[in-house]
Amino acid sequence: MAKIMKADAVVIGSGIGGILCGCLLGREGYKVVILERMTHPGGRYTTIERNGFKINTGSWAVGLHGTNGPLWKLMADLGARIEIKVPQPIHARLWVKGKDLALPPKGQLGFILEAISKSKKEYERVIGAVRKALKWQEPSDELTCDQWLQQYTDNPLIHGQFNFFTRAMTGTYYDVFPAGEYFRLLRGFGQCGSLTAMPKNGQKTTVEALLKLLKQWKVDLLLETRAEKIVCADSKIEGVTAVQSDGDSLEIDSNIVISNAGPKETVKLAGNANFDKGFMKEINELEPTRAVVNVFGYKKQILDYESHIQFIDMERLGTAWEPCHIWPEYAPPGMQCLYTYSTMKTGDTKKELPLIIDECKARFPALDKATVVSTLVFKDDWPVLRARPTRCLDIRTPVYGLYLAGDAVNVSGWTCGEGISFSSRAIAEDIKRRLPKAV
Repeated sequence: MAKIMKADAVVIGSGIGGILCGCLLGREGYKVVILERMTHPGGRYTTIERNGFKINTGSWAVGLHGTNGPLWKLMADLGARIEIKVPQPIHARLWVKGKDLALPPKGQLGFILEAISKSKKEYERVIGAVRKALKWQEPSDELTCDQWLQQYTDNPLIHGQFNFFTRAMTGTYYDVFPAGEYFRLLRGFGQCGSLTAMPKNGQKTTVEALLKLLKQWKVDLLLETRAEKIVCADSKIEGVTAVQSDGDSLEIDSNIVISNAGPKETVKLAGNANFDKGFMKEINELEPTRAVVNVFGYKKQILDYESHIQFIDMERLGTAWEPCHIWPEYAPPGMQCLYTYSTMKTGDTKKELPLIIDECKARFPALDKATVVSTLVFKDDWPVLRARPTRCLDIRTPVYGLYLAGDAVNVSGWTCGEGISFSSRAIAEDIKRRLPKAV
């Protein structure tokens, strides 16, 4: 016999979006149940251990802009307590033309453009176009970032800088990235400043802080519980059926379901027939973005500083970071590690991985003697982003009471965890408006 539960809202998936929605609703007194098919919560926002190394499953930092960013501010508002450190004294560095440049905390793009321009005239032409796009009129999204930039320069290093930003923020190359959205992202993140907050013991710290809040607000988190069906009738949510680790069935009656499982999985759970043609067209046209994170292990430190490094003259390698400068616990005693983030130019993983390793070793020859502790491939159902910027979906679906959470519903001008913080708030506010709790 199936176990029966009742809830104000059911959340499918305990990634950062699902957990944030659970916290926001739980704080308001809603009865919330979160279903997670895996043995641990967090999705791409947690940390696992492998041979004594801490491996972040996706994000390296608390949001892309640490304590200045909207994700940190939301968690602070919720009351999450996280021990963090920020790279000192320089937050980020640039490797270009064989030089390692320390980047200023503000005005990084202007600093980089001045350093890599072939002439003062070229610099003034490009920076003038950038300022106009930021302060007056954004370029059309009908142009790619590459096409927009070609109007002002053909300097490969300047193109490499613009390409780096889209790859680092979204896993998307700039020759397919909408020009207008590039500047919306640049404006949004520029307001935060360049500050990267690294949590102790990896992103697991972030999740654990939020789990304490779920417990405080009596939100049920059911691990090893796989959602089998989102139950709908007359285009309205009636609940969720699930299977637990012991094989027992679970039926949860609810008029609200928040899916953090991704749009395509959500459609499978609810059934194609419940969605109109327009929505299904949007789903079928989603293009998840791709990247690879390699974690190398070795004995002697390669770098002599805490900062992240960014690369603008490489096709795949985007950033690198040696975390043990900040948190020695990232590696077992006597060992060090290097995280590298690279994008894939094609979806052929077998072809791309050796090329990525080659680029990493070309920049860091000491890696020839290192061990690849972990390779995390982000694509398809486990991507960097489930929807490219400007192609994101609405938080509401055609099924009344069914919401989408996570990176497929990021708001324009924001991405990754920062964007998810906005969409999570929007979902909670919409539910509070439609289903207010009695005072």
